[in-house]
Amino acid sequence: MSTFHLRKPCCRVLPAAVAIAVAAWLAAASSVLAQGEPRYLGWPKVENAREMRELKDKLRDGAALDGEAREFVRQTVLPQVVLDENRSTIERTRRRMREVLLTEIADDKAFADVSRLAADFMTAVARDGEAEPAARVNAMLFVGEMRGKDGKPLPLVRPALAAAAGDAQLPLAVRVAAIAGLGRHVDACRGDADATAALAKAAGPAIMTILAAPVQSDRRAEQEWLAARAISLLPTLVPTAPKAVAAALAAIVEDPARAADVRVRAAAALGATADAKSEINAAKLIDTIRGIALQSLEADVAAADVRRFEREYRSLAAGQQPIMQPGMNPAGGSDPALNTLAIPEQACRRNAWRLVTLADAIDSGDGRPGLAALLGGSAAPAKQLAATLRDAGLAIDQTPDEESVVAAIESIKAPAQPQSGAPTAAPPAAAPQDRAPAPTERPTAPNASPFDSPF
Repeated sequence: MSTFHLRKPCCRVLPAAVAIAVAAWLAAASSVLAQGEPRYLGWPKVENAREMRELKDKLRDGAALDGEAREFVRQTVLPQVVLDENRSTIERTRRRMREVLLTEIADDKAFADVSRLAADFMTAVARDGEAEPAARVNAMLFVGEMRGKDGKPLPLVRPALAAAAGDAQLPLAVRVAAIAGLGRHVDACRGDADATAALAKAAGPAIMTILAAPVQSDRRAEQEWLAARAISLLPTLVPTAPKAVAAALAAIVEDPARAADVRVRAAAALGATADAKSEINAAKLIDTIRGIALQSLEADVAAADVRRFEREYRSLAAGQQPIMQPGMNPAGGSDPALNTLAIPEQACRRNAWRLVTLADAIDSGDGRPGLAALLGGSAAPAKQLAATLRDAGLAIDQTPDEESVVAAIESIKAPAQPQSGAPTAAPPAAAPQDRAPAPTERPTAPNASPFDSPF
């Protein structure tokens, strides 16, 4: 298994092979885009053109890509991604371009030629600072959606996707599109150790650059999404985390300035991949995980309290009878307006996902790796914490309301209150028979549990 090496993110330093490839892509695009306006403006005209029918017939019959066909593809077919005429239907245009151009090609060499031509052109458009943002993003999406004749993601585009995902000079939207495509390749490599190792070698530096990059306040949402997606790829790419990978993940878990969901995902990745050679402080991380769980729950309770206070204040200022009376259950009042002031259902389900994910990071309970396994004979309290988090999360998922969130806070805090020199075991937040139904039994309603989502 190849290992990653943590490096400071540098947007101007790329491996020599990648730099050469990028230069080639840019040169190819410059020569193509400088050749003038495409013969047909608008994808429907291209798809129904005589030249396109002739090209498809030749490729279907096993012919190679000749000079005339190559020029038609370069000058007319591929530039459709940048034309204003296709802007309103760009998603469908992108899909149809791939389906029409890159399917039903009998000859393997011809397929490789057309695929390389398309990949180089689209990568160059994605890197073109003068192209429209929508064109750049869709060009990168096109590259990530390219498939081989076997229907699997096309291996030859992996270097382009990895280079784009890790390039801090590119717009974040383009990098997000690149890592989305890279994720398809990771999924396709599951169960194949050799393919996974090769992909890890190609994608590793880009992922480590993403994890090590400082978060900028004006682009926080995009950067955090990019980091979360990169983290989600790690357990497949590196089943056992090298020291550098573990250190990068641990730094995110310990950083209170990072988004809660990114810290949760980093903890999950650590729990799934860390071992003794990772050289992490498991005890400290587990204590931090407990803090993440409480902070998330308490933040939602505090936000609900603020909403209720503001509602009551407005009522008093207007000379009305206060809606909230001391001792009333804020989530269980008969007035429907009170429920809008409590913790929303989706926030509750988000907390349920966080708690169960953090529990699995510590100890999955089914033999899979976890941080508790690194504590040796001192793992019992950590395993108890994992059980408490899991029970609380499942209870919230079953009854997604503020009362369940408050109960979860109490159960998580309970182990921190020692009695007779020993931690007090937290009572389960829900009896086994009261737990949420299995994922296969869950309804597909808009407010269904996030446990059903793979990401």
